[in-house]
This record gives sequence, structure tokens and C-alpha cells, in this order.
Amino acid sequence: MAEVKFSPAAFQAYEGLEKAGAEHMLDAIDDAVDGLEADPSSASCRRRAFRGGLWGIPIRDPHDDWLIVWEFDPEAADVVRVRYIGADPFA
Repeated sequence: MAEVKFSPAAFQAYEGLEKAGAEHMLDAIDDAVDGLEADPSSASCRRRAFRGGLWGIPIRDPHDDWLIVWEFDPEAADVVRVRYIGADPFA
């Protein structure tokens, strides 16, 4: 199991969804974070690969396409850092 930590910007985006009442998107993000905690090496957590060891999990919603970008913490093998939660620029 991994511990998932959010960057300040990613956490702010998550809180913005909570304030907006975007329940469906929050549920999908929570499911993706649960997957990261359970097994960040799984194919579902590594749907997109970026340079520098970053990985992406696309989140689909009836109204929006979002992306979670994360990486393994170089200083702690059991920590995953979510760097970005927001609109998917590649959708």
C-alpha cells in the first residue's frame, strides 16, 4: 500500500470540486486515489506516461474530462504524490 499526498494545487482543485458539489467527479477521483493507494504500479494507475516519471489517470465525466497526474516520491518508496487534478488538456 502507498500513502497518497496531494500538492497544494491538486488539493485546492479537489476542494473546489467539493465546494461546487461535483459529486460524480469527486467519486471518480476518490476511486482513482483508492487505486493509487492499493497499487500504484497497476495499469489502471498508469494509463498515461509523461517524462520525468509522471503518470496520468484520465477521469471521464458526462460533462468534463479530467486528469490526475502523479509520481512516486523519490525520497519515500511508499509515498505517491498527486501533482495535478484538473481539466485534461489531451482529451
